[in-house]
Amino acid sequence: MKIENNSSVSIAIIGAGLSGLLMGIELKKAGITNFTIYEKDDDVGGTWKINNYPGLHCDIPSHLYAYSFEPNPNWQMPYAAQADIHAYFQHCAKKYGLLPHIRFNTDIRKAEYESDSGSWCLETDSGESFQHRLLIGASGGLTAPNLPRIEGLDIFQGKSWHSAEWQHDFDLTDKRIAVIGSAASAIQIVPQVAQSAKELYVFQRTPNWVLPRNNVPYKQTTKEAFADPATGALKHHQRTLYRNSFLSQRVFKREEKAVSTMRRIADKHMKRAISDPALIAQLTPEYEPGCKRLLVSDDFYPTLGKDHVHLINSAVEGLSETAVLSADGKETEVDVVIFCTGYKLGGRADGSPAMEIVGPDKTLRQTLRARPEAYRGIAIPGIPNYFTICGLNGLVGYTAVIASAEIHTDYLCRLIQMFEQQNIRGIDAKVDSTILYNQSLQEQLKDMVWSSGCSNYYLDRNGFNRSLYPGTLSQLRREYKEIILSDFNIEPF
Repeated sequence: MKIENNSSVSIAIIGAGLSGLLMGIELKKAGITNFTIYEKDDDVGGTWKINNYPGLHCDIPSHLYAYSFEPNPNWQMPYAAQADIHAYFQHCAKKYGLLPHIRFNTDIRKAEYESDSGSWCLETDSGESFQHRLLIGASGGLTAPNLPRIEGLDIFQGKSWHSAEWQHDFDLTDKRIAVIGSAASAIQIVPQVAQSAKELYVFQRTPNWVLPRNNVPYKQTTKEAFADPATGALKHHQRTLYRNSFLSQRVFKREEKAVSTMRRIADKHMKRAISDPALIAQLTPEYEPGCKRLLVSDDFYPTLGKDHVHLINSAVEGLSETAVLSADGKETEVDVVIFCTGYKLGGRADGSPAMEIVGPDKTLRQTLRARPEAYRGIAIPGIPNYFTICGLNGLVGYTAVIASAEIHTDYLCRLIQMFEQQNIRGIDAKVDSTILYNQSLQEQLKDMVWSSGCSNYYLDRNGFNRSLYPGTLSQLRREYKEIILSDFNIEPF
């Protein structure tokens, strides 16, 4: 077994995406250098490295999708493309000296807590093992492609793949293509593949609310103004973007005026591109705006209006050797099937956990199955010395995940400093404190739009929202300002 950096309390961070890199940067700022970031891929960036399908852009404004201490005045567009975001995280990893701390191509399959030493033993897929006192999960919850459970996946004779595993070497020219799904990845992929497809069939189970992106590239003069701190242009632009994002938060809280405004924007956006009343009816959701993820696109609706693009307003039941079989009883002959069907929550494509975490008495999976709750989105009762960034109910929904992650990592840095100064063997959240915290959250969440009746990935099988924080960033920041030690079980050496 290798013991990493055992000169002080050593820390393992799982994942070199935006949260893992941020945790490393904040630790270094706090004077803590005894950490290792384990990344199963060969580069930083997380989802922005793994996903590279055509048309992929962020659905959060670029100038909100950056660390507050590392603004990027050179974003090319109001909503950045995948390659630009990936390059940004590569830049941050290099600038802040994280590369020596990262072990690439290292897939942690199991982490087991050793009570005697108060440390975690990490095992990789290649058989290596490492030991650390603290374990921080920063791998995100939606990482493994989710293929639908339909018949015929193994008999289809054409080409098929999931959007997260894009086949860039396959020529789609003059092919009959089926895109299964009509949500976040589909609305970006559809306009791209429509350019070369002979016929394109978009299978929609449920319509989504789609807002305009208005993604016109920034002028060079604008970027120059952003790059000059003396102008104040970038800070002013960021403040404006953040104020505008509050419309979504008011929609989430089901404020009547905000909901009406959001409906009007989405409806106008659709009808500007589509005039067919039947198609408009098929594309208009019956649920409230915000109940499912709000989408942004400039070219999805115009693409659906093209003659060779066909909306199939039906779920998919299976595949035959040559066709997609839909729930309305129709068979659609195709050459290619592209699944835009989302991701498995917290697991691998084969159904196994992303990382098996074994606590003193139970695994993390068993613990969460019995009570799927976290303390402030960072700690799980019964799993000592283990923390997460933007875990259960830790994420503000109306703006970039980075903003929530910065609050979490600041809190964790202070907690880690306390852990070292007080010579603690083990620390985990108390059950009673976690229950009280979540009772308050769930009381607020039940009145928000995510619980208004639609089917979404925010809710668990019992109808509880385990994903999002109901308040604003300011509220989250106030809650995390103080570490309440009485909310934790603390075991000294």
